[in-house]
Amino acid sequence: MNKYLAAMAEELAIMRSGHAIPYHKVGMMVAMLTCIIFSVIFSHGVVFEGRVAVIDLDHSQLSQTLIEQLNSSPYIRVTEVYHAPCDPVKLIAHDRNLGVLYLPVHLEKELYASHRPMNIGYLADYSNEAQNAQVQENLNEIIGALSGRQAAIRLARLGLGETETQAALQPLSVKMRRLLDPVFSATNTTVVSFIYFFSSIFLGLNTLMIMGRMHLTEQFERCIADGPLCMIARLVPYTLIYMTAIVLPCALMIFFGQMRFAGNFLAFLPSLFLTGMSIGMFCMFAAWNAQDPGSASSFMILIVPPGFIVGGATMAIGFLPEWAYYLSHAFPLVWEFSFYRDFALRGLSLAEMLRSYGLYLGYLAILGLLICLRWQKSQKKISQPQRMSPLIE
Repeated sequence: MNKYLAAMAEELAIMRSGHAIPYHKVGMMVAMLTCIIFSVIFSHGVVFEGRVAVIDLDHSQLSQTLIEQLNSSPYIRVTEVYHAPCDPVKLIAHDRNLGVLYLPVHLEKELYASHRPMNIGYLADYSNEAQNAQVQENLNEIIGALSGRQAAIRLARLGLGETETQAALQPLSVKMRRLLDPVFSATNTTVVSFIYFFSSIFLGLNTLMIMGRMHLTEQFERCIADGPLCMIARLVPYTLIYMTAIVLPCALMIFFGQMRFAGNFLAFLPSLFLTGMSIGMFCMFAAWNAQDPGSASSFMILIVPPGFIVGGATMAIGFLPEWAYYLSHAFPLVWEFSFYRDFALRGLSLAEMLRSYGLYLGYLAILGLLICLRWQKSQKKISQPQRMSPLIE
């Protein structure tokens, strides 16, 4: 036990020595600055006042009413109205607008006459897949309500009452209720994701340096003699700082009502410890043969960013094919984002998460086994007698 505590104390002393990154300070600073900066930048999780241009070739009372209703929506703001044909690409260039609404000639006349169904076109800028989702949903609601009123006028002429008219216009409808994030708060998704991402990046950079530092200071053989568990124990101080750095800003946001956490926070904490250890063990395995602290830094691109990309922080999990979904669990952040969604947003209990914890421990055991195999190989190499090269006469 003493050698494990000595290994942890050695890592803490190195952090405070001034000869390495002071992770105990940097880790806290990065998490707090990320929380503050991104909470200000991302005040909500959807596009409010989405800029839309309108090409109004009808120029009628109906088209004016439609434009006014679009402007009254919190998700749409009509920035420009043109009464002549123009190139929609130029209207969305340089992120000028999210899309262009096209109102055809004789829209009002054909709608009142009811000779044929009329189409209103929306030309969406899909250079970014997510930015038009709320705009399109709101467009469908506003235009559907407007066309429904026009149809109701015609049906009323047939002598139908209010209830019969509504049944004829809308015999079946779907009412949607948003679960988990009803107010489109970006704190529960974007801000938290960036806190995890940047904290994990700095954890990875520091733990990637451990093996290179051992080789450079000629301490590698001494550490190998202490055993693989003692090597892994060196990651515990970094993991505890990692946990504290994440918990502190999240606890403040929860306390002041800026972040939702529906589950048991104490039951969630072990997942943070497992994630910190997983990232550290992944880094230790990847940088095992690094000869100096900086030579293994390039491995970071293979450890943290992939989990951030495919873990649900930047895109929907459903975008991944089934084989890619299971393969993505090779990255620690994918596990952590899943635990966060289940505990914090969905409010699952510890009993419901025991299976996930068991699988995560299995993943950690695999990383530990890989480190043991590397340790065994290095031990054999060190224990072998050095062969003397033949003298050249």
